[in-house]
Amino acid sequence: MFKKIIAVLAASVGVCGAANAADLGGSLKDDAAPMAAYSPLWAGLYVGGTVGFGTGDTSGKLSFDKPDYPDYPTVAAQKMDGGFDLSSLFSSDYDVNGAIYGAHIGYNFQRGPIVFGVEAAYNGTDMDGSEGIFGLVRSERELDWYATLVGRLGYASGKALFYGFGGVAWGTVETTLSSPLFGLSASGETDHVGWTAGVGIEYALDERFSVRVEYSHVDLGDETFSLGGIKDEVDLDFDAIKIGASYRFGGRDHLEALK
Repeated sequence: MFKKIIAVLAASVGVCGAANAADLGGSLKDDAAPMAAYSPLWAGLYVGGTVGFGTGDTSGKLSFDKPDYPDYPTVAAQKMDGGFDLSSLFSSDYDVNGAIYGAHIGYNFQRGPIVFGVEAAYNGTDMDGSEGIFGLVRSERELDWYATLVGRLGYASGKALFYGFGGVAWGTVETTLSSPLFGLSASGETDHVGWTAGVGIEYALDERFSVRVEYSHVDLGDETFSLGGIKDEVDLDFDAIKIGASYRFGGRDHLEALK
């Protein structure tokens, strides 16, 4: 997976480099559009959208609540305040994957080639997965949506911006437990809070529009929810590759105002 990610980013660097070289060649010929005219474009407010694909791993640990009656059978069982831990028998660990699509809004500051700012994003997903457990219980899990709020730090070179980012991530994970043998099914959802980090390359098509390719890792952490007397401790993390476009409201005029 990470080899593919590196290959995509490397290819993007090559495309940006080739485009910069072509632009530089054109400017040397006719001096119509020097590179300096395009480099201070990143300051100010911007909005945009992305599409991509995510793949990752989810796990769940099942347990049953301790029955609430006075003549609870054994002393050993009474000591299990958290209930019966069935993780050794019914622990689920399987892959999730699917499409990701979303929108983002952010604000950049620029000092020379250094660009820094904040960005918020909301993403819907089709990421899901499932696994049967001994043919008795089937676990299905789906990431309904996730959002991120990150700080970004980058380096501008010509029309290209190379950046890294990191911050908080949160989302909703829905789990369905079913028993085909007995025809039973129960579902519930949990709100997760975790973190995200990644790298990306953005390329300015002109003073307002830019395109990007971005890799991120998202870890939504552990959360426990209850389905009647059944508890499920759910964990989900994934890697995502996204491409996108942005429209900037700032640009050179905004940068000049900051000087």
